[in-house]
Amino acid sequence: MSALEPTAPKVKNWSKPWRNPFVIFWIAILITVLAVNFFMVSMAIVTNPGLVNNNPYKHGVNYDQILAARKAQALLGWQLSLPWPEVKEGQATQITLRAVDAQGQPIVAERVEMYIYRPSDIKDDFVSTFTPTEQLGVYTTELRAMKKGRWDWIAEVQRGNDKTSIAGELFVIERAQ
Repeated sequence: MSALEPTAPKVKNWSKPWRNPFVIFWIAILITVLAVNFFMVSMAIVTNPGLVNNNPYKHGVNYDQILAARKAQALLGWQLSLPWPEVKEGQATQITLRAVDAQGQPIVAERVEMYIYRPSDIKDDFVSTFTPTEQLGVYTTELRAMKKGRWDWIAEVQRGNDKTSIAGELFVIERAQ
């Protein structure tokens, strides 16, 4: 054989689908689309508070006022703490909120309320009003007959024109029989 003899062209055998570049390309696209969809669904579940706004246009128009109120709230330096005990379905639960100002002095508030939202059903939403205790800056309320599952809450403390709030989520567990 000499170097000048033509060699037979290599023929690609694409009869096995896992070696075919077109099949590999489409599988890669499918995996990418599924990964992006999984990410988007998980972000929607994690970031959606489930709260319904009856007038979204008005809420959006006043957004600059909402941002200014949040900035004023941050400048107050008030600190609220609300440790949650275990909450069981259908049982009364005592909740205690502590409020102190930036200097650590108790806040004597005019109004302390908690808005409790059920992301799955707007009909279960309710407001609970805290009552002051003998200790300054400490407020209590009792929650009753909550259904098991996830709840979102916002506790708001107001003194004069100043107000601040904290928010979180709560999981009500099934009562042991």
